[in-house]
Amino acid sequence: METPIKLELVGQKGELFALKYPGLQIPIHVNQELLEKFKASDEYVVIEHKSPPEYTNELWASSDTKSQINT
Repeated sequence: METPIKLELVGQKGELFALKYPGLQIPIHVNQELLEKFKASDEYVVIEHKSPPEYTNELWASSDTKSQINT
């Protein structure tokens, strides 16, 4: 994979931020601290839009989704 890796900030829900990671169908969810680490890293570029694209709640991981991931 090429570096820097481009991450796109696609939404926020409460204290979590959704980042579109190349090759993944659903975004990854990170807190403010991890988002700042991505921004400060030379290995990643976080793309932020002035008007973020539409982001539906269906893409947010629910507790059911989390339990499916762990199995």
